[in-house]
Amino acid sequence: MFILKNALKPLQEAFSSSNLGRDRGYWFSYTILAFIIPFTSSISSNIFRCINTLFGLNVNKRRFYAFMASNKIPWNKLWPTLWNMIPDPLCDGRLLL
Repeated sequence: MFILKNALKPLQEAFSSSNLGRDRGYWFSYTILAFIIPFTSSISSNIFRCINTLFGLNVNKRRFYAFMASNKIPWNKLWPTLWNMIPDPLCDGRLLL
């Protein structure tokens, strides 16, 4: 899991450097981890439980749902970061799918 956490660092850096921006980046990475780990289904209430129980974070329910519904997530920075994190799909000149 630590490898995944370190892989999500570039996504955290897409958020602003303010205290709230750092919090959002931190929560975003743990939300992505909660989606990836096969602990439960990806319903938002289960993601909230996973973050609090499995990761041991003390996230207020209201703040979590406000974060999930936020329009402050910098998708315009996150998508290019995500695409750049995907390794080159070519292997010996062939496209791997």
